[in-house]
Amino acid sequence: MRPVLSSFTPGYKIAYLFLFLLIGVITAGILTNLILMIPAVGSRNEVNAIYVGSVMQSVVGTALPAFLIAALTHTSPAGYLKMTGNSQMGRKMVFAVLAFLFSYCLASFLSQWNKGFVLPAPMRGVEQVLRSMEDAALATTDLLLSGKTIGSLILNLVIVAGFAAVSEEMFFRGALQQFIQEKFPDGHAAVWITALVFSLVHFQFYGFLPRLLLGALLGYLFLYTQNLWIPILFHFINNAFIIVLHYFWGNTSWMREIEEMPVNGWFALAAAASALCTILLFWVYRRKRRLGDWEKWITKSE
Repeated sequence: MRPVLSSFTPGYKIAYLFLFLLIGVITAGILTNLILMIPAVGSRNEVNAIYVGSVMQSVVGTALPAFLIAALTHTSPAGYLKMTGNSQMGRKMVFAVLAFLFSYCLASFLSQWNKGFVLPAPMRGVEQVLRSMEDAALATTDLLLSGKTIGSLILNLVIVAGFAAVSEEMFFRGALQQFIQEKFPDGHAAVWITALVFSLVHFQFYGFLPRLLLGALLGYLFLYTQNLWIPILFHFINNAFIIVLHYFWGNTSWMREIEEMPVNGWFALAAAASALCTILLFWVYRRKRRLGDWEKWITKSE
């Protein structure tokens, strides 16, 4: 495909990206309805409809717009999205796994804290609307995680964890974050602006803070490794971990205790330690990467 938008400014590229997103979401909705008209698919149960809708939204609504804008702005879409292999992939994958492990306690703390937000009395009506939206999203999630067959586990891992991780990272980190960085060369600004948009477009106020943190972690993984498969791996592990926990231990008392863990001083202290370990991990990785680049430069000079 010819990169006819290659001369466009970053602002125009971002505008086209969201225009393609809007068209993709509408198209995905239409295709979902058409597929559900097939008796063998639509007549089974509500879960099937959610799966079909999720696949269409991931592929047509999110991934395809990202790929199209990359194809229209660069001669090598996969190369621009950084979906090709590069050096030290094993080390980078370990980096992603460690980042997930180190940051998990902080993310859990932010999730519990965010759930307890209470808006001022004049905004109680707004709070009720936000709570109802949160309950609806939670009901959909619970419905998907309620399956106890191997088939449902595999479908959740492939569709809910896999498809979502690939498509959202293509759109937010591969396309949007890079376009923002073309406008603002400071990588930190691009990471946090993208993370903010990433959290806002999910329309879940009571999950805003943990999703903002997730977006920032994904953004820095992409910024430091320059490979989209690394944040995809982190994103997949994050989703898959919840799916596996609910599949094997969803009805246990200790699982309910974890989900209802109170926000207290000990939890805050553990979250602070988690944040410190995560920051240190990224600092060490970035330092080692810079030292490696410096050593390569010296070797070439000699």
